[in-house]
Amino acid sequence: MQNEFGLKILVISIALVMVVSSAVVYGYNTADVAKGTGDDAGTREGTTIIEEEAGISLSINVSNEINLTKAKEVYRTTEYETENYTIGAVALPSYPETEDVHVYVHKDGWIMGYYLNDEPVTKIINWFEYQRPHPKYITRTKLKDALVKMCDGVGVPLNGSYKKYYDFRSPNANKMMFVTGAQRRGYEWSSAFKIKLSGDLLVCERSWSHFAANSSNSSSLSIDEHTINSFGPCRDGEVTKYGTLTQTQLKPEVFHTVRLGHDGVKWTTGEAFSAIALLYRTGHKQHVRH
Repeated sequence: MQNEFGLKILVISIALVMVVSSAVVYGYNTADVAKGTGDDAGTREGTTIIEEEAGISLSINVSNEINLTKAKEVYRTTEYETENYTIGAVALPSYPETEDVHVYVHKDGWIMGYYLNDEPVTKIINWFEYQRPHPKYITRTKLKDALVKMCDGVGVPLNGSYKKYYDFRSPNANKMMFVTGAQRRGYEWSSAFKIKLSGDLLVCERSWSHFAANSSNSSSLSIDEHTINSFGPCRDGEVTKYGTLTQTQLKPEVFHTVRLGHDGVKWTTGEAFSAIALLYRTGHKQHVRH
């Protein structure tokens, strides 16, 4: 139960998910977490609320007692409060209130950031961090950013030995994978990659995210020539949307083409990013319904 889970890029060389062409693939192990808040979480106050409303989450134990009064000062709004724990919404730089991360803080050192159970895994992607200064990998998520902000606010280091992602909707999932596409060029460009899921995967969620910014006339995300999302002009800022995919849209044992289109304003450099996320368990046969 105490195996460390960090934000590490994994080399995915197995044929469970095959990706070809211009894409970046990276994954996370999501080892089991007892209710997301530690071995004794069955009796920890506040965990029932989290089980009822949480989806994807990131938990840490900072191994220090936490001052809950200071924790409340970090929240934009406080949602629940007792003498032992508090839950509130933590705002993220450059993001609207709809992107706030719910953060649970227990006085004995447990902190967990999460999004709600009706929101897709891809909501955790922080495209602003990916955008600047053009990294190759997503090394941070909105959940981690919220935990960093909370740790800074309460004055404890983010160096606990326990860090785990866990999805309360899918307790059997043990891996999470993102496949990203990017267009940082200007006028009328597109990129594509192909992805095939093995039938041995038990896929708990398929989801997508689409981002466009900086003088873009339009951008589109499609799978097998079917448009998943599209944006019109976004010349005064950035725009992001995300959602889930059905089994039919990304079914196993078939190569699917994921295409990111981008039309930037001529003589300028707009940019667009996309991601396909898989939350799954290995070693289980996937049954396809037609």
